[in-house]
Amino acid sequence: MCVRRLLTALILACAALAAPAAQQRPRLVVIVVVDQFRADYLNTFAAHWRGGFRTLLAEGAVFRRAAYPYLHTDTCAGHFTISTGTLPSTHGMIADTWWNADEKSVIECTDDGTSPSVSYGRPSGWGKSGRNLLVPTIGDQLREQQRDSRVVALSMKARGAIGLAGHGGAAVTWFEETPGVGGFMTARAFAAQPVVPVKAFIERDPYEKEFGRAWTLRDAADAYRFADAGIGERPAAPWTGVFPHEPRIAGSAPERWNADNEMALWRSSPYSDAYLGRMAIALIDAFALGQRDATDVLGVSFSATDFVGHSFGPDSREVEDTVARLDDTLGALIAHLDARVGRTNYVLALSADHGASPIAVTKDAGRVATEDIRERIEEILTTHFGPRTGGRYTLAGGDNVTLAPGVMARLRTQPAAMSAIERAVTAIPGVDRVLRRDALSEQSSDAIVRAAALSAMEGRSGDLIIITKPYWYLTSRNTTTATGHGTGYDYDQRVPVILFGAGIKAGQYDNAATPADIAPTLARLANVALPKAEGRVLAEALR
Repeated sequence: MCVRRLLTALILACAALAAPAAQQRPRLVVIVVVDQFRADYLNTFAAHWRGGFRTLLAEGAVFRRAAYPYLHTDTCAGHFTISTGTLPSTHGMIADTWWNADEKSVIECTDDGTSPSVSYGRPSGWGKSGRNLLVPTIGDQLREQQRDSRVVALSMKARGAIGLAGHGGAAVTWFEETPGVGGFMTARAFAAQPVVPVKAFIERDPYEKEFGRAWTLRDAADAYRFADAGIGERPAAPWTGVFPHEPRIAGSAPERWNADNEMALWRSSPYSDAYLGRMAIALIDAFALGQRDATDVLGVSFSATDFVGHSFGPDSREVEDTVARLDDTLGALIAHLDARVGRTNYVLALSADHGASPIAVTKDAGRVATEDIRERIEEILTTHFGPRTGGRYTLAGGDNVTLAPGVMARLRTQPAAMSAIERAVTAIPGVDRVLRRDALSEQSSDAIVRAAALSAMEGRSGDLIIITKPYWYLTSRNTTTATGHGTGYDYDQRVPVILFGAGIKAGQYDNAATPADIAPTLARLANVALPKAEGRVLAEALR
């Protein structure tokens, strides 16, 4: 009996040593997304790193070949890919907007008329939720499997905050960008009334106090890689292409300016990122994130890089200064996590939702007007089928052209008409080819067709997919931006993937990776099931 007891005790002791200790499961999962941040920025702007990026690159697991495998690279698709570990063809958030056949209009990915806004300031008429998301996020799974888990997600965009949270959370907060509405919001799907800690922070640190602040350089002018006044920049008035960026035109009449003007400029400056960083720090404390037995989730999507990038382009001093200042913001966030949670108790993943195209100023680059594409398709269809009773043949444009019901079926039986559309559209400078959604395959040997299939979903994607040539991008005729994104080329697909903190083995990794690998890897560390994930666990970076 004594021997048996001794053997049993030894077996139990060995099992205890072999099993992961309970404290090895992180108490906090942090997901940081930098909107419109190309992978090459990590090296291009390295001279400015002294805080967050410096720490992550030195002490994190850096995947140097990370890229999205799908075609349509934008904010909505990227955020939900990161948080769910699935691709747009599975999670359903295929783009920022798509044609909704039931509502007969273009909707944003997070629109939900049944979930009215809950405002921390001026009211908004926009309802939002994760209703259109078809799979759970890692936060959803943690809330389901660990009932005490708290999910907090913040962004300057609804699709950024909801994209990291999913279907629910303790505090899901974004900044409504519509003129006349501007202010922080949540929605009924997440909270019936303003969340007390968020409201308290906004009252204690009102963002309006930063209106009227000039945007100056963080570092000495000679420390910047890019010259000021870049060619092709399109800043919003009264900004010019030269620093400093003043919030008002000198000597202008006061009545020309109001809160909406100054709010828009603040939102499009690195100061909005800094504010979001301060909010994240405050909510770590208010919700005791990572300081309890459950595993919590903190998602922060920094949006200023996208606003600045669209106006000034990726090779601008403005983007350079924005990411330099973000380095400080990330440094402060990591320092606070270290102090309050402890580095052995949290794991952090950093990525981006998409990259950006260089400003089209060379003879081999340019813009393709979405109106030109729609009008050529409309012309061909009218020629072959006659005028359409009750409206147009094309319901929505962009890189996904949605045709009226029944039109695609007619085109299948009339290949001459389809060929005429292809010839007319590819004759537009910058257009490479036209794909049919019903002919896409994830198993195609054609990389573009395969990428398009991973971006597509019946009922949401258009009937025709427009592929531009490299360095050409789609935009409306009246666009006021300098550049864009949304293609399947490397400057849009390649983004950082960095893991840091508890359970992570630091180093530089050349293994192929995608942002879809982030959620499965974090789920493995947090010991939570993510059964629908399509990404892989980045096991090579785990201790």
